[in-house]
Amino acid sequence: MNIACCNGDFECGSWEELEKFIRKSSGNPYDDIWISEEEEEYPCLAVLINGEYACVHWYDDEGGIWQSVGNGEKDIEFIANGNEKSKMSADAVVSLEEALQCAKEFYDTLEQPNCVEWTEL
Repeated sequence: MNIACCNGDFECGSWEELEKFIRKSSGNPYDDIWISEEEEEYPCLAVLINGEYACVHWYDDEGGIWQSVGNGEKDIEFIANGNEKSKMSADAVVSLEEALQCAKEFYDTLEQPNCVEWTEL
């Protein structure tokens, strides 16, 4: 799997490597992780991280974009593409653990994860 984030591009050869990478990234003030197959840009799973909070986006290979449906209690700030901070609505914020479940399912299937609800953008 390819990983692109604030610190560059990397390759992960196992789910364990990817999980470790995401958990380590949650220790950064903010991170924006894009996960895709080695030879294809799409489908892609993008995970915005701020500590124990995440917002997940799914990009299919036909131009569709979906955002996680969360059950957060407050809006959370994230940084996407190295740009300025912006708040995501609480109803799009999921826990880091839920984001990890999405990443695992994507890693295993290369399909849109069904462990969270999605809203099409």
